[in-house]
Amino acid sequence: MGRGDVSAADAEVLLGLRRDLDVDPDQAVEDWVATGLAGGRVAPFPAGSVAHGRPATLARALSAALTSVARERFDVALSIDGAEVLGRRARLSSEGPTGARRGDARLLRAADGWWAVNLARPSDVELVPALVEREVGEVWTDVERWAARLPARVVVDRATMLGIPASMMGETPVPEVPWQTSTVPARTRSGSFRVVNLGSLWAAPLAAHLLSGLGAEVVHVESSERPDASRTGTPAFYAELRAGAEVRSIDVTTAAGRAALHDLVSSADVVIEASRPRALEGLGVGPATIMGDGRARTWLQITGHGPEQPLRVGFGDDAAVAGGVVIVGPDEVPGFYGDAVADPLTGLVGALATAVNHQPDRQTVVRTCLAWTAATARAAGDILG
Repeated sequence: MGRGDVSAADAEVLLGLRRDLDVDPDQAVEDWVATGLAGGRVAPFPAGSVAHGRPATLARALSAALTSVARERFDVALSIDGAEVLGRRARLSSEGPTGARRGDARLLRAADGWWAVNLARPSDVELVPALVEREVGEVWTDVERWAARLPARVVVDRATMLGIPASMMGETPVPEVPWQTSTVPARTRSGSFRVVNLGSLWAAPLAAHLLSGLGAEVVHVESSERPDASRTGTPAFYAELRAGAEVRSIDVTTAAGRAALHDLVSSADVVIEASRPRALEGLGVGPATIMGDGRARTWLQITGHGPEQPLRVGFGDDAAVAGGVVIVGPDEVPGFYGDAVADPLTGLVGALATAVNHQPDRQTVVRTCLAWTAATARAAGDILG
């Protein structure tokens, strides 16, 4: 099977997803209310608004598919509600939807449309003078003024060049399938089910956590120099996603640490990563190196915007906007839709695609991205406020 082909197993799952996404508007509203992100309101969206996309309906379709695969392939009775997954972080923290502003992310006007930018990391804020090409006073005021006079494509391309997460609203086409797979026969079979997660924040740890429900032994890896930001930002949520798993802190700045990382990743039956290619290659644990041993293994690669843009950074809020998942008010001003919904949707997609395609006698690469899953949710339809 070549790169990006749809396997027979994938095709069967996709048929089920499309069926479960075909719900009436009232059911779509019920799905969103079930996330808990509607603030307890019976009418979850303001009058006259349009919610573009049905992320909760997609999440429930994905969780139903994963439940079915768990039963048929792993003989496991899995109980999971995808809508609850979308709202879980907000329930365990102070995170929540706040219109055109959410945390460190903003939806801003450009000269010809709307774009999203996420200054989540200190390095992003430090790059703002380079972005706007001038000294900065108040960060958001200066970014807003700079962008308002330029086309959205120019704005986003400059931010992307600097490594700042940004996207044009609705820029990502709807994929036929929200993941890609490629597979070849392995030289050595695998008799275990060990998952090593190298990713941080939400999507990758969630995928690993869901696979643990299928019986996998899960090891989460963190750099001792740069621990997962959610460890301190949302500690209860961080702990929940790692319940029952091992968390291993490794100093990758030392030769001994890099050797330990290589040994650990080489022992995995499933590797989950959400890193730029050079980062893993520099540590000696890139897919070409690890998969070169011929051992049966599934490699799940999660990116912001797909393998064609491997260096482009994307987080849940800005990637959701790229997919077109926004709420547009009666004043035609868009706002964020929920809590970084592209993240948990991609965690669900990654776990499902891995569960469907993992085989003990094959080497398989599964690729998915935040923007693809958001675009898939957008294609499910609108909800009128």
